[in-house]
Amino acid sequence: MYEITEVTARVAHTDTRIPFRYGIAEMTRAPHAVIEVRVAEGRRSTLGFAAEQLPPKWFTKDPHSAFRDDLRDMVAVIDNAATTAVGLRAASAFDLWRQLDEAQAEWGRAHNIPGLLSGLGTALVERAVIDAVCRLEETPFATALGSGLLGFDAAAIHDELRGTVFSPQQVDRLHVRHTVGLGDPLTDAEADPSPDALPVSLVSSIRRYGLTHLKIKTRADAAEDTDRLRRIRALTREEGIDARFTIDGNESMTRADDLTEWWETLTTDPELRDWFESGLIAIEQPFARAVALDPSVGDALRALPHGTRVIIDESDDAVDTVRAAMDLGYAGGTYKGCKGVFRGAANAALIAERGRTRPTILTAEDLATLGPITVPQDIAVAATLGLTHIERNGHHYFGRQADLGDDLEERLAAAHPDLYARQDGRVRLVVTDGAISTRTALAAPFGLVPLPHPDSLPALTVETATLGID
Repeated sequence: MYEITEVTARVAHTDTRIPFRYGIAEMTRAPHAVIEVRVAEGRRSTLGFAAEQLPPKWFTKDPHSAFRDDLRDMVAVIDNAATTAVGLRAASAFDLWRQLDEAQAEWGRAHNIPGLLSGLGTALVERAVIDAVCRLEETPFATALGSGLLGFDAAAIHDELRGTVFSPQQVDRLHVRHTVGLGDPLTDAEADPSPDALPVSLVSSIRRYGLTHLKIKTRADAAEDTDRLRRIRALTREEGIDARFTIDGNESMTRADDLTEWWETLTTDPELRDWFESGLIAIEQPFARAVALDPSVGDALRALPHGTRVIIDESDDAVDTVRAAMDLGYAGGTYKGCKGVFRGAANAALIAERGRTRPTILTAEDLATLGPITVPQDIAVAATLGLTHIERNGHHYFGRQADLGDDLEERLAAAHPDLYARQDGRVRLVVTDGAISTRTALAAPFGLVPLPHPDSLPALTVETATLGID
């Protein structure tokens, strides 16, 4: 029987090296929440860790609220999850997560907090519990998930999976799907000078990292999006790559017909139509979450050419939402650490099972996540689920690890030499031929080998989270 005996939340602050524009927000600074959980089993106990950036305007996308007010809500959901988790006892990490998820969701509903936001607190504690159990049992995450050690049961979330077996093949490399933000320069001529030795423009990023996969953000302005997509297509051809890509709609559409009209305009361009046929992986969250699951959207999805896959991301606010979205006509969803590991694994199993009869997909997405904790955990999950590419952008917009107040950065590079190395004076993510290695992340208990020691960081409070935030 496992028991959560202690949960501590701390915070560091991170500044971008270049601004990151997405949706209605532009991020230049963000708090970095660090969660430490102690899990006991009999006389044994150990610590587990998780971390997450707290980005502006992603969890709620309310254009009228101040970021400081948004952070107040983020701190509240993390604090409630931490408080609720202490004292929970169960036979497995999965059962601990289910108890916490149900309690946190009920609390969120009572306080009119959106499910995506309240789930952030659950997901942080969940990942730290998984880390602790894997360390306690000296078992890597993939083995612990597949063997039943974590107690994972996809059918407990999606009943239709009862009796099915999900056995993904672990991958040893993940292609980096590089984010092309709304304000990102495509060429060096358009870019401001780099503040360091890292690239700023898309073309420089392709040359440095050998990129083959992209995530392109769009505005739902057909003329503007067509022009930008044509430029990206031409640029990648000039660089000698036939890029595969996702399109992130950033919740920019408010009517079902918006998707139909936008897609018809884009595909009238022969060059783009050919690129979509050869390289498009999926269209992500084109609709605002207020309308994304409206029945009228199902008609628009079914009207798209066969094989055009549209998935949800921000609308994925509960354990059963991806299932409801697929019932409506979506092709699947995303794995994002801030939404939870067990939910992501169950969705992967559901999407694989339904993929036997229709085009489906699960992608792995970023939240401007940084090492030393979050990125290796993300990699371990994505590789375990058999995914072949993952959006990565923290190394581009931030260019460094979160400062957790000890020598963890150096220990990270020593323990994970395939994943991190000192470059240009800093420990940075190693991207070779457009991909990152998963070898040491999969061999670790849960992504990360060395134990963090974040004791010098201040406790996570509204005051410490909003320090330096306008």
